[in-house]
Amino acid sequence: MRVSLRNQYSSFLFNLQNTQSRLMELNMQASSQKRINKPSDDPVGTARVLDYRSSLSAINQYRANIDTATGWLNLADESMLQSSAILTKLKGLAEQGSTGTMTASDREATAYEVRQLFSQLVNLGNTRYEGKSIFGGQKFEQNAFEEGLMVYDEDGKSLGLASGAASRSIVVQFIGNEGDTATVGDAAIPCRYSSDGGKTWTTGSVGTGGVLDMGGVSLQLPKGRVLDLSPETNTNRTTGSWLTVAPTAVYKGDHESQSAVKYTAGGLDVVAEPLGGFERDVDVVVAASGTDLAITVSAQVNGSPETWTTTMPDSRPLLLETPYGAVRLSGTNLVGAEFTVKSGSTGVVKMGSALNAEGRGLFDGDVMVRMENTITIGTGGTINYSYSTDGGGTWLSGHSVSNSTPPNPGDPVKPVELLVPGGKLVLSGRGSEFGLEAGDQFVIHPQTAAHEVEISAGQYVQLNNIGSEVFGGYYEHGSQPAFGDSAGEKNIFVAVGKLVAALENNDQQGCAEALNSLKTSQEHFTTQLASVGARENRLEVADTVLSGLGLNETERMSNIEDVDLASLLTELANQQLSYETVLKSSSMIMKMSLVNYL
Repeated sequence: MRVSLRNQYSSFLFNLQNTQSRLMELNMQASSQKRINKPSDDPVGTARVLDYRSSLSAINQYRANIDTATGWLNLADESMLQSSAILTKLKGLAEQGSTGTMTASDREATAYEVRQLFSQLVNLGNTRYEGKSIFGGQKFEQNAFEEGLMVYDEDGKSLGLASGAASRSIVVQFIGNEGDTATVGDAAIPCRYSSDGGKTWTTGSVGTGGVLDMGGVSLQLPKGRVLDLSPETNTNRTTGSWLTVAPTAVYKGDHESQSAVKYTAGGLDVVAEPLGGFERDVDVVVAASGTDLAITVSAQVNGSPETWTTTMPDSRPLLLETPYGAVRLSGTNLVGAEFTVKSGSTGVVKMGSALNAEGRGLFDGDVMVRMENTITIGTGGTINYSYSTDGGGTWLSGHSVSNSTPPNPGDPVKPVELLVPGGKLVLSGRGSEFGLEAGDQFVIHPQTAAHEVEISAGQYVQLNNIGSEVFGGYYEHGSQPAFGDSAGEKNIFVAVGKLVAALENNDQQGCAEALNSLKTSQEHFTTQLASVGARENRLEVADTVLSGLGLNETERMSNIEDVDLASLLTELANQQLSYETVLKSSSMIMKMSLVNYL
């Protein structure tokens, strides 16, 4: 067979390039120690490697979240352990103060120490991690607590917060003939107050507006409150009406108390926005009082209704303080408005409808609900709706609920309940408004204070703490302290404040009552501390699991992506020898001519 020089040259180049290319591939694998350096090396393997890398990236992020959460919780654990030690010391001081062997001067000296411990508790409640308050809910930038002054009567019932500052507790006695009474708001009521345990007294009076000024400290008494009077010679605090102003802490952070507003009368433009932690349903009626507003507030307390009436200027917006929180009122005409702030229900933002709307259930986040047809509540038919849990990004449609009619003509229209993730949206008429239009939207907007981080796919852990649930104190709005209606004895800052007042006023019985409150509050505090410890343990377990998963994923990815160095070196040596052989043989062939065969 005749082989031309051109064919010889082409064959030479092909063999040379082929062996050189393979040699370069092996050299690149040796340099990177990777079998796959580009997708064409192994398309299927490349896809699997990318999946493993994505999984490892998620694991690394989860572990970073765990590291952050661990830092928060470790600091919370340390702060709460110090607080628990302070509570133990306070119990010992309260027990000393409740014994009959201590003198007035002994109790006064003890009060100085208790005040310092109280301030340290407030500082611990304001602990920060990387500049963020760990006990303030999601209000990270500001302190969770600030020191304030609380007011309570002779029965220990809270009357809210006083304004101003005082270095000692203040005792107030209302003066008059024994057995007489006086109503706040009818006329000025004479009183006297002492800031040195009753050694000296200063006379004063409660004005018709219910304000009592005590030289830098002032308090607002609710109008209509009936006070029992007693003569100045009376020093028995079980006789007559007495008030005590004592130190406490005001919670400035987030809380998770849910409340929604249901309107029963008034213009459709009247809007009531709840502020503060409502623990009870509160009814509000707004009427005219000359150029002012006469506002009546009522609530069921211990099974019986209690009513408060206040007169306020007719201004917009109007901030109405109730014993359980505040309500911001706005609208062109507030006169005639009637509504109920419903505790336990979740507030709803309404877009395109004036109906009453409230959420009932446990909602992790906002739930948007959209009406799909135009209909009037209580007229029969079906209400069609869609909902979204991602801010309107995706909507789940095809949901409906029966729009039942009243059984008898004239009967009230029943509310409509729309099932959504976490609970239901309850719609009812407001005045003469019962209509729903297609496209109307409602946003169930829960109050959230917990800050959670994801520690594995779909698994979250709360890294912050809600200070009012741990230490108690008073909410920024309302006259009732945290746990005021449910279990007030769990409130640490109230218990310590009352202990300070009892020691400064040489009140042996008050010290004993404070001791009992401190025992209960420390038990509650220990439960909160256990919650922090449980979350720390969970993080430790989760981190161990993720560490193992990471090693497993890395090993499996290495089996696909990495090269076997021993095999690579052998193959590299063989390929080097092949390359040299091709070069040598090709050069020998290319130098041959016809003369070599003669």
